[in-house]
Amino acid sequence: MDRRLIQTAVFGSADSDDPAVCPETVHELEAFRIEHEGQTIWCGTKFEGGCGRRLTTRLCTDKICHFAHYGSGGSAGPCGRTTKDKDSANHLFAKAHLSSWLHAQGLSARFSYPEPLGSAVIANLDDGRTLLVHLDRNNPVDWDGGYWEVILGPGVHAPANILEQRGYVQRLRFEDRPGGGRFMKFGTQHPSTGTEWDIPDDVTLTPEGMNTTTRPDAVRAPLTSRPPQHRPGEADSRTIVTIDPKPYAAGTVRQEDAVKLAVMHIDRALRENQRVFAAVQAVKRLLQEEKLPENIARLRIALDRGEKLLNRRAQERDEVLRQLQQNPTAPLLAKADMLMQDGNISAAEREILRLAWQQYRSTQAERRRTDTERAAAQSLRWEQENRRQQAERARAYAQEVAERRERAARAEDERAARAQAAQLQAEKDHTEKLSYLAPFVLGALKKAAREDRSTTWQEIGERTGKRELARLDHRDRLAVLEAVEKKTGPGTPLWSAVLAAAGTREALHLHRDLAERLQRHVPDDDTELLAQISAECALLRRPW
Repeated sequence: MDRRLIQTAVFGSADSDDPAVCPETVHELEAFRIEHEGQTIWCGTKFEGGCGRRLTTRLCTDKICHFAHYGSGGSAGPCGRTTKDKDSANHLFAKAHLSSWLHAQGLSARFSYPEPLGSAVIANLDDGRTLLVHLDRNNPVDWDGGYWEVILGPGVHAPANILEQRGYVQRLRFEDRPGGGRFMKFGTQHPSTGTEWDIPDDVTLTPEGMNTTTRPDAVRAPLTSRPPQHRPGEADSRTIVTIDPKPYAAGTVRQEDAVKLAVMHIDRALRENQRVFAAVQAVKRLLQEEKLPENIARLRIALDRGEKLLNRRAQERDEVLRQLQQNPTAPLLAKADMLMQDGNISAAEREILRLAWQQYRSTQAERRRTDTERAAAQSLRWEQENRRQQAERARAYAQEVAERRERAARAEDERAARAQAAQLQAEKDHTEKLSYLAPFVLGALKKAAREDRSTTWQEIGERTGKRELARLDHRDRLAVLEAVEKKTGPGTPLWSAVLAAAGTREALHLHRDLAERLQRHVPDDDTELLAQISAECALLRRPW
């Protein structure tokens, strides 16, 4: 089992930057699977350490649901991801939400991800401005890098002197969306009042700054030191022209801008299939106040498109709720949850969904209870039948044993006596054989020590003519070496070090076991053990 519980991934391909977050609950994961049916999920290479392998969703009841690599079998494989929580995808979600936010205002940008991956996002707008989203909590923010605006990610510290000098700091954060995914909020931090948060729909990027609810007429802070650096060979042909905008009363917004924003918001809501009801209501409010015919026409066209989608979704929702009242199933419940995320949901519809969930959970609980009772009853029947058969076999066996017990006992005693005698004789013969081989092994070890070389059991067998030495198992070799070292005094090098000097795993294992029997200390580390063996071999070369 893949035990890493990966929560973040990307859709489409290994090099995609379209982020995905795995829902943690069962019913949210079922809805996620329906919503993204036909899409592939990957361990993206735009994550630090991402391996580029394909992922699947894993539904769990004993822990959170999560992504898992295809073919995961208990090892991490080549994947080098060390951060697997939701924050590991913040750079991808920042890029996705910033791109959508800029697009809604008629702006476009090229995005890049500086190293290390996940530490920041840089947006180069087509008009020459550059936005820096700094996400790394462990490294300082580059306030002097010539960025048009700097936005701090979750948990990134803003020094007091920077906050005092600029008068504000722009921030962003992410919140989980039911059923997987995350949505972004912009924040404006002030030295005295803390941070006020806005949804992206309430924030506008103007030539002067980022207009938020707390800074409706924002003018960005000046650069703290050096200007932006030009790339080598790039001609500095841009001319900066200051344009004084037409003055408006403080705290007001041009109605034309409000209409434009409302139309953009409803276009985005239709494109993303979410927040449609809120966008439609905003258009209706503007229609009650609008006087210009051209603006009224634009708003009515947008309203017609929004209401058509709401009507289609209402019809689809009614059909799903009707089916849920007849037979609530997991796919229908997941689809209903998705269809009821907008704001135009009646209390009756919510009650139908609540009752459907209640009925589904009750049905599932009843089904589990029935299955448990059926399995318990079947298990009881099997146990009773097994006991009856065991009793019959026991009676038959007891009768047979009673008839044969006496003569079987005598025969067994005789066999046991013969077997014991044979075993004792075999052990005696084997011990004598090993004792017989010990002098040959000792002689070969002394000769190898004098010649300053290591040796092996195979070589000793060939040189002494005792080829059975190569066929001895670990226990027998240990017994032979114990006999060889019988007269070796404490503190004196072991002759068996010449065998261990070969350095193989088997030779070192045998040397450790021998040292344990002889109550000699040897290092646990193989490198240190080989150094000790080499030192003993050097001592063995001296004449004794």
